[in-house]
Parts: sequence; C-alpha cells; structure tokens
Amino acid sequence: MQKYLHDLRRFIMKRPPEGGPPIFFMLLWLIYILFPVMALAERPPEEQWIGFPLIVLFIASYIAGHLSKAWRIWAVIIQLLVIGYFSWRYDESFMYMGFFTASLVGMLPNLRQIGIAMSGVLLLYGMEVWHYEETNGLEGLYNLLPAMLAVLLVPFVMFIGRRSRVLRAQLELANDEISRLSIQEERQRISRELHDTLGHTLTMITLKSELAEKLIAHHPDRAKQEIRDVQLTSRAALKQVRELVTGMNTVTLQDELSNAKRILAAAFITIKVQGDPVSASLSPLIDNMLGMCLREAVTNVVKHSEARQCVIDWAMTPDQYRLVIRDNGVGCDLADKGPAHNGLRGMQERLNLVDGKFEFKSTKGSGSIITITVPRVHSSSKKGDST
Repeated sequence: MQKYLHDLRRFIMKRPPEGGPPIFFMLLWLIYILFPVMALAERPPEEQWIGFPLIVLFIASYIAGHLSKAWRIWAVIIQLLVIGYFSWRYDESFMYMGFFTASLVGMLPNLRQIGIAMSGVLLLYGMEVWHYEETNGLEGLYNLLPAMLAVLLVPFVMFIGRRSRVLRAQLELANDEISRLSIQEERQRISRELHDTLGHTLTMITLKSELAEKLIAHHPDRAKQEIRDVQLTSRAALKQVRELVTGMNTVTLQDELSNAKRILAAAFITIKVQGDPVSASLSPLIDNMLGMCLREAVTNVVKHSEARQCVIDWAMTPDQYRLVIRDNGVGCDLADKGPAHNGLRGMQERLNLVDGKFEFKSTKGSGSIITITVPRVHSSSKKGDST
C-alpha cells in the first residue's frame, strides 16, 4: 500500500516532457468538467447515452495530450470535435470547454501544429456562428465572445511564455560558454606571458646553480659570485611576476564583496558579512584569486541555491586566510554534475596555483557551505610584506 501511494505521488507530481507545472495541476483543473456533466445530467436518457461517453473521451484526450507530446495534436482535434458536437446538438454554453483545449494548444511543440489547431478553433467558431444564425439567432453567442477571444489568445500567451523560457535558458548557456572561453583565453594569455617573461630567467637560474655546485669545491670565490648572480636573477624574476599580476585585469576581494551585496540584494537574498578583508595585507595574486572565488560562489548562490540568506565569513590567522560562503538554500547532491559543479572545479583550479584548499559541503534541503583557505607566506624582506 505504501509503495502504491508513493508511486501515485510521483505520478501526480510528474511534469510534462517539455516542462511546465506538475500533472497535479492539470488533474485539478478537471474539476470544471463537472459543469458540462451536470448539464448532460438534465438531458433525456437517449442523449446521455451519447453525451457521457464523449465526456469520457474528452477527459482521456485531455490527459493524454498533457502526458504525451506525440498525441497532443490528436487530442486537440478530438476535443474540438466533441465541443462542436455538444455546441451544435445541445447548447452554445458548451463552448466554455474550449479552455481545456486552449491549454493543450499552447503546449504544442511547433508553430505548424499550433496553426493547424487554431485553424480548427476558427472553423469551429465559424460553424457555430452559422448554426445559431440559422436557428436561434446570434444573441446566445454574444455572451460567449469574451470566452471565445480568451480561447484564441491563451495558446499564443503560453507559446510566447514557453519560447521566452527557452531563449532565457539558451542565453544562460551562451553566457556560461562565453565565461568559459574567456577564462580559457585568460589562462592561455597568462601561460604565454609566464613562458615569455620567466622562461629565460628560470633557465639562467638553473644553469648558474649547476655551475656554482661544480665550482664550490675548487673555486669557492667564483661559486659565491654565481650564487649572488642567482639571487639577483631570482629577484628580477619576482619583479617580473609582480608586474605580470599587476598587468592582469585585477579582481579584488573588496570589490567583489561590494558586487556580491548588490547581486544578492537584486535576487532578494539577504547577506550577512562577518569580518573585514580590508584590514588584510593581501598580495595582488592572493587578492585576485580570492575575489574570483567569491564571485563564482555568489553566482552559484543566485543561480542554483534558491536561498533566502547568504553569509560571508572572513577570518585571518598568522598562518592562513579563510573565506567561508554559506547559504540556506536547497543544497545539492554532490554526485550530480552540472554548471554549478563546473564553477566549483574552476575555484579549485585557481586555488591550486597558490597552494590553497577548497572544501564544499552540501545536503539536499540544508544549503551549502564553501570553505576556502589560503596560506600566508611571509617574505624575508625588511618590509615584512605578505606574499
């Protein structure tokens, strides 16, 4: 029994193949079929023998049209025929059943099928106008004009809404691809810069170190000179690295913290910041890495978490910098793969460049926690700056 109830719950909460509200809402809408059923119940028995089977056929086509994209156009045609028969045979008020058909027309997969369905709706309207003009006059149809116009407009509104969602999804994919290509191009540029600026310098350091090792036993004075040359060359290499980092499109932690406040506020997510990174003496490279990681983490919170609160915690010890981003969103399964996990992988790759550590914890329904730690390496210079 419990398994049966579980399967039933999964069925009613299932969504149509192309997305949209769960099947539960589609079934709930069927409550309005009671009105034509009650109208048929007042008819003579010989008319009920035809009417009630057609109502069952109408309901079956409605459910089949929602569950199967392939059957949808046929479901629309069947419903139009049933509505036409009821309106022609009994009363023009049966035209209100067209709202069921309108929802199916709006879910048709392409404009060709929508055009066929709308042609059928217009043909139905034309036949009804001719029929009532010949028999009872058009007064009965005047009251139905708002409903008839709504049935014509609802499919287009649904199609435009669905098309808008598809375009929005495609735009997000395009933006993700642009971001990925930009990161790849930036990595290639940095790689070229490192190769061109540091390759020759590091080769010289290696050669002079090997030469000093060979000279230290028999020519110590010359070996000392080579070691001094290695020191001068290494300082020059360090200067080149600093110039390279300065030449990057630098992202700072403080700037990204300000951007995070604006982005989260725009997404109606409250933000709480603990700690002040302004007081930290961050090197440009560390500042850039932490800023990029914070940007990616906040982007994931906005796009994937469905959270209502985000907490950013900054701490600094003599040995490391620590940045924690946690939210109270829906969380995720760590085994799932998707755009959010690509961003997490990118953060890990950035932190590997500075010997940083990355930790991600998440549970379905319990939010997510990202912990980033970067070691503080103190230089031996007199200034005592962190690098």
